[in-house]
Amino acid sequence: MHMGKSYQVSAKVDEGMLASALGSGDVGVLATPVMLSLMEQAACACVQDCLKEGETTVGAQIDLAHISAVPAGMEITATAEIIKIEGKKVLFKIFCEDREGIVGKGTHLRLIVNRDKFQQRAAAKVK
Repeated sequence: MHMGKSYQVSAKVDEGMLASALGSGDVGVLATPVMLSLMEQAACACVQDCLKEGETTVGAQIDLAHISAVPAGMEITATAEIIKIEGKKVLFKIFCEDREGIVGKGTHLRLIVNRDKFQQRAAAKVK
């Protein structure tokens, strides 16, 4: 894992990805939660090959601006680039683009955790 490493995830915006379909708004444009999900997918994939056996990453913080509307039918590309590594913390610059330019941008912090221990701690809340 190194600073500057990046990964991209692309998708064609379909009807199920619209704010009106998800209830995050009532307009027929790319929903912010979908854009964010693609950015998180890019961040996860960016570090996946650098993790030790049993490790995974979990999202811890997001600072995001949704700048431009995207209608159904357009292709978008989400990118995550490592900008800081501090122990088990990995900070990414995240952005999403369509053919017209930037759709959204921000930063995303992910934490490297032991998958099993993390899952066990979460499951213990159900008691």
